[in-house]
Amino acid sequence: MNKIAILCLSALLAVSVRAEDKTNAAPVAPVAGHKASDVVARVGKTEIKWEQLDPAVNTFIKQFTARGRAFPMEQIDRLRYDVINEMVIRELVLQATAGHEPTNLDAQVKEQIDQSKVQAGGADAYTKALGEMGVTPDEYAKRVREMVIIQEQIKNVVDAKVKVTADDTKKFYDENRSKFVLPEQVRASHILILCPEDATAEVRTQKLVQIQAALSLVKGGKDFAEVAQKFSEDPGSKEQGGDLGFFARGRMVPEFETAVFGLATNEISSVVTTHYGYHVIKATERKPAGERAYTEVKTSIENYLKNLQGQKFAQEYLKELRDQAKVEILIPEPAPMAAPSHGGMPMN
Repeated sequence: MNKIAILCLSALLAVSVRAEDKTNAAPVAPVAGHKASDVVARVGKTEIKWEQLDPAVNTFIKQFTARGRAFPMEQIDRLRYDVINEMVIRELVLQATAGHEPTNLDAQVKEQIDQSKVQAGGADAYTKALGEMGVTPDEYAKRVREMVIIQEQIKNVVDAKVKVTADDTKKFYDENRSKFVLPEQVRASHILILCPEDATAEVRTQKLVQIQAALSLVKGGKDFAEVAQKFSEDPGSKEQGGDLGFFARGRMVPEFETAVFGLATNEISSVVTTHYGYHVIKATERKPAGERAYTEVKTSIENYLKNLQGQKFAQEYLKELRDQAKVEILIPEPAPMAAPSHGGMPMN
């Protein structure tokens, strides 16, 4: 399955209604020579028409561009074909589960919609976001309902088959030892006072006074996390007491990296200047370079192998449904896109 096809299903099953999504991707015009009511595919006796396909394609493109990327319009025919196939998959699963929906379906749908309202910034923002997507609340609720049914069914099929034993995880570890060799890592917390690079001398002086005051507090014995929560201007770490987690060299800007890797555990730096502003840094833990022990990565390996098995069993289930059904796709298949590269499992 190519990269576009992999991304299509989430766009078909539900619409993202995040208030911060300000993408203005232009809708794709319908294909010339076709009416909205023309059929593009059949799944048994169910027909899929252009009036269903075009909004699904536009929803996918909007979600794609919301990630900050431009959709390659030379691939629009490929996208349409992949979307049709995903719509066929959706219909196959819905037909297979008809009469056997989850017993708590209504509660799950309500929970998902409530989460969407929170993500959108409230009920009014939720309704407005749906309107901007050209989707009514009833249509969205229907999509969420279908999403819950499909995800539950595939999960049930996969869970019944997936099995990873301790022997499996140990065998993977033994055969892939090189994947578990990690560089030195340090865990650090920081207090950041933001200061633009083009700030005036007066502003810089004010910012320096602020960071030096924070430095005096922690050097004087005040709890670093409490000072960070009160004074730090880094929204990503402020609520965690300035904690940045573990990281290796190459992850931070050079000035910050040089300072933090030069600190002893629990040592606090002097003021460090980067293009973000002024920092006070505390190194809290270290992991030396070397191979991670099996016990450290066993759970990650188990999850990775379960995910691989789950993908395999899900694809087999969907292929079985398709082989058993009468499916017609009434537009020709375009040339496939180049296969995407795939990364390995994260071992940190």
